[in-house]
Amino acid sequence: MATNLHAARFSYRPQHAARHPDAVWWPRNRSFADQLPDLVALWPAAAGHISRVLYSPPDWNDHPYQVDVGDRIMKTGCFPRDDTHLVTLTLASGDHRAVLVVSPDATPSQARVLLGSGAGEDHSEWDSEGGHIEVAPEARP
Repeated sequence: MATNLHAARFSYRPQHAARHPDAVWWPRNRSFADQLPDLVALWPAAAGHISRVLYSPPDWNDHPYQVDVGDRIMKTGCFPRDDTHLVTLTLASGDHRAVLVVSPDATPSQARVLLGSGAGEDHSEWDSEGGHIEVAPEARP
């Protein structure tokens, strides 16, 4: 896990596993346009270059089609009924990576549990019925 406060809002699982998110992200607010540059900056370069992002609309107050992430304008999108609480990253290789979004309203202890799941700790599991993350009761906001 990362040690500085900014990176403590992001946890990455280096081994891709289809049944688990590849990362967990705790944004500071519900503005996707404001927060996406942080996610792009935190994403490990060795994990692949992000070329496009899909987001879950209920997690955000804004729903942009593109976001300035500092070095480029990134195309973004969403499916209107998507409530998975995931951000799906499309990498330049064509691979997709799932990032679980922790609510900005979560307490630090709730976020810590979920961020631990991104590091491979067993606090969440994939619901094979609907493709949603089933969060342990102690981690629910």
